[in-house]
This record gives sequence, C-alpha cells and structure tokens, in this order.
Amino acid sequence: MNDADTRTGERARRRPTSERRGGTGGGQSRLTAVQAARTAVEQLVELTGRRLESVVGIRSEDEKFVVVIEAVEDPRVPSTADVMAEYEVELDEQGELLAYRRTSRYVRGSTDDG
Repeated sequence: MNDADTRTGERARRRPTSERRGGTGGGQSRLTAVQAARTAVEQLVELTGRRLESVVGIRSEDEKFVVVIEAVEDPRVPSTADVMAEYEVELDEQGELLAYRRTSRYVRGSTDDG
C-alpha cells in the first residue's frame, strides 16, 4: 500500500458514519446486513472498549437490524479461561444506534449442551 492509499483510508475513517455509507443527508438508503454488522462493531467498541471476537448473528426486524457480537469480557491466562459475553446491538435502517445490551456471559469454550 502506498502513501496515497493510506491517506485515503484515513480520510474515510474520519468521515461521519453516514457519509461512509454513501448517504447524502437526504433520503438515505437502507443499510445492508454487512454494513449494519460493521457499524454495530464500530459503535460497540467505542461504547465499551472491549475486545470484540466476532459477529455471531444478525437479523432484520421491524425496520431495524439486531447484531449479536461476541466480546472478551474478562481476559484470563490461559485464554481458554477468558470470560466471554454476547451483546445485542440494535441499529435503525440508517445505522444509528438504538440500543445495546449484554445478553449472556460464559467461559470461552463452554457449550450450550450443559
């Protein structure tokens, strides 16, 4: 990657979220599932400061997206003992945060078959 590519990427990151999605301020278009997931990750990191592991689910319901994200809640040594959490992040059709909440906590590697 050259310096011009780096500067372009930095400008894109500094732009407001709605501009990065291609919105013009007027009739903004509905987010795609991928855009909703990326936006939810960005906003959850900003709000919680947690290290996020992955997006584990996404659904569209009633003109909003609900994104389920797995995060490291309490890092441990060894990492197999990390306390993990799942968060649900709700976004409206334009990607604005409506709500988020922690839905569960568990030890990394545990299963639902308990």
